[in-house]
Amino acid sequence: MRSSISKSRLTVSVVAIAAAVGLAMASGWGPLASQFAGAAWAQETGGQTTGKGNQGGQGQGSKGSQAGQGTNADKGQGQGGPSSDSDAKGPQAGAPSSSGGGKPIWSQEGIPEVELGRLSVARSPDHVLQRSYDEAIASVSPDMVSFYNLPLDQVIDQLSLNFDNLSFIDSPLQNLALLKDALDGTSGLSALGVTNNNETLEAIFLGVASDKTLPITAETVVAVTTILGTPITGADAEKLAADAEAVRIAVLAGHG
Repeated sequence: MRSSISKSRLTVSVVAIAAAVGLAMASGWGPLASQFAGAAWAQETGGQTTGKGNQGGQGQGSKGSQAGQGTNADKGQGQGGPSSDSDAKGPQAGAPSSSGGGKPIWSQEGIPEVELGRLSVARSPDHVLQRSYDEAIASVSPDMVSFYNLPLDQVIDQLSLNFDNLSFIDSPLQNLALLKDALDGTSGLSALGVTNNNETLEAIFLGVASDKTLPITAETVVAVTTILGTPITGADAEKLAADAEAVRIAVLAGHG
């Protein structure tokens, strides 16, 4: 008799549970209905929700998994700020700046900031200047020797009035290579029969190498000769600038 009564009560409970679950789902309380059903079923059957039954086991496993993910998230690695014992200096700390305040490198070496025009080829590598020098020496003719032996005033007259009939080296790079060679006090042209003084030759080389419309100043002389490795400064720079400027004007007048 007791068995029949127990079975009857169990049947009624199951029916009640089913009805409650259906009502909760219809009302949008699916998660609550699921938890309620699991708890009621465990109470009726005498089971425990922790570690027993598929739903209880899944619940524990899910929480464990979430806890594990949280721990890993907390231990994530990245590039943050310096640690408390760091000197906060990277691998480039103390390295010199390459910007130089926006100025070109050669302007920070005692060279005046002056427009050089064609004379800027003086910055060519040594092997380029040497090749140009060799080409210039190889091109010297007897007429050129005669021209380079003229006094400076006659050089200026000939360039102004007889430009088209003259033979001389007109390449800017070759003239600068000849100037570089002459800055030590002697010119390689002397081996070819040129006996003129070195100062006149330097004025010719610099005046012919320059732009026809760009004036030659003492700053020009300082800049170019410094780039070439043997600076001329002070009164010597003033004199060479004046002589080379006279040559430049003569070239402009003769060439047009």
